[in-house]
Amino acid sequence: MFERYTQKARRSVFFARYEAIQLGSSQIESEHLLLGLLRESKTLIELLGQDTSSLDAFRKQVESRVTVRKTIPLWAELPFNEVARRILSHAEEEAENLAHRHVSTEHLLLGLLREQDCSAAQLLKERGLVLESARAHIGGEMREEVASPPRSPGIPVGYSWERILYNPASETIIAEMRCVADRPLPLLGRLFMRHKDADGYEQIGNPADDVSYGTPVTCEKQPIVIFNTVKWDKVRGGGTPDGVYAFNLRTRELAVCVAKDSLAIPETHLRSWISALISLSDDGRTLFVNVGIEKAVPNGAIVHYYLASLDLEHKTLELLSLLKDNRY
Repeated sequence: MFERYTQKARRSVFFARYEAIQLGSSQIESEHLLLGLLRESKTLIELLGQDTSSLDAFRKQVESRVTVRKTIPLWAELPFNEVARRILSHAEEEAENLAHRHVSTEHLLLGLLREQDCSAAQLLKERGLVLESARAHIGGEMREEVASPPRSPGIPVGYSWERILYNPASETIIAEMRCVADRPLPLLGRLFMRHKDADGYEQIGNPADDVSYGTPVTCEKQPIVIFNTVKWDKVRGGGTPDGVYAFNLRTRELAVCVAKDSLAIPETHLRSWISALISLSDDGRTLFVNVGIEKAVPNGAIVHYYLASLDLEHKTLELLSLLKDNRY
């Protein structure tokens, strides 16, 4: 995840984790990222225009916004909360928009300021530091010895790379992208394709604004890519699995593999859904998936996740193994 980060940016994230541990937080939040940046970012200190004593006071002000609990062990696993994850995604997008090949502390600062409603951004705003002025300063001051090449044709601004697949049967590259621009739907997924000898990408399918494409898989012998879809509820703020689709990379035909709520589960359950695609057999006939199954228990329900194989021809599902540690 942090391969593109400069040494200072990585240290900022390390110190954010350290601050979270010292304050007894169970997650790394925006305030912790700001505390990490205050240790490493000369640009942030310049933009704040404050001396050492003033910065110490500012650090205390940041810490005051966090609920202090008992210090947790240094080896504890601390995830980033949802806001912090978006900040990191914003930082990568800012680096791409400035044609910088590395993610630096400056990009992390811009990513933080893009989350205008978070506590850390509000604290910086109180000190007169807002996104527009910081972006203008950083865009004018930052220089890299080697810049990234321009964005590939067909990839819209506002999307960051997730991963690349290759389909040998059609000699096609498939790019999974995530939208990290400011919009109501978080990390909306899109798929793009191009022949290995072409320059520009074209989008796969024509999804609605509230539908996300993700976890694509492909195979050796068939010119297809299969992917999961999620439909976002703008009111509720969550996503619902919306079926699995197959796209023919030669004919450009899009077809439903597994319709929503159509899984045939060989045991009693309340609900079932495909959470993610894992792999596809070489002949394109068997799909391996992460499937969620909700079962009734006294006074409620419980969800178990399984590794399963799906016969795409006969639409039969076989549960292979319970995924005890899986939550998604």
